Amino acid sequence: MDKEVFVAHYQNTDVEAENIYNAQSIARDCLEYMTGFLKPGMNRKTVHEECARYMNEKGSEGWWIHNDPALILFGELSTYSAHEDPSPLFAGKKIGENDLITIDVAPMIGNGWGDMARSFVMEKGKIISWELSENEEIRAGMELEMRLHRLFIDSIRPGMTFSALHRLIDDQVKEAGYRNCDYHGNYGHTIENDQKDRVTIAEGVDVDIIGYDKPITFEPHICRIGGTLGIKHENMYAYINGKMEDIL
Repeated sequence: MDKEVFVAHYQNTDVEAENIYNAQSIARDCLEYMTGFLKPGMNRKTVHEECARYMNEKGSEGWWIHNDPALILFGELSTYSAHEDPSPLFAGKKIGENDLITIDVAPMIGNGWGDMARSFVMEKGKIISWELSENEEIRAGMELEMRLHRLFIDSIRPGMTFSALHRLIDDQVKEAGYRNCDYHGNYGHTIENDQKDRVTIAEGVDVDIIGYDKPITFEPHICRIGGTLGIKHENMYAYINGKMEDIL
């Protein structure tokens, strides 16, 4: 989406559109940078500190979620989801030669948030495209992620509520033989000036998505039933000119 279009759409609202766009650009650039940084043997602290260093250098003024620059998950803890800091769980753990590493970053400019996540595939000591993975669980999970994002984009219609969207996505996840790893059962949220005001893609949230008219993240964190890998892919979207689009 063109930045000028995004900013113009929200110019008469309290949405900090330019700050959001710029923060999301930092989030995207950080994740792209990490594809060349991640190596086997790294611990969570090393990855976490590098994410923070990179985003600070690019202009992030802080971190909107729990004052934490990035959620880093890998290995058997890639399904982890809770309010508590996961750092103690990773004591002594290092990224393996063959691993799944998920990074969810949260830069902030003014009251504008960036929010993006990717699951990276490490095989034979190198980050590769998920399409090339020899791990069928990874390929199938990422294929489902892509289908869910297409479904999200194609399904938003006037009058659709956050709870109706949740039912639609949750049904697809369950029919595919997967579960939602999010500890609240959410699939995303609106972008606000204060995180307490977030409206979530969750059960019982009977708010019209288009009528509410805020940027929104979509972030399925899913695991195959009986599997071990928590796969996540998050983008930020906005409904402008009659369609839902990734803001970048």
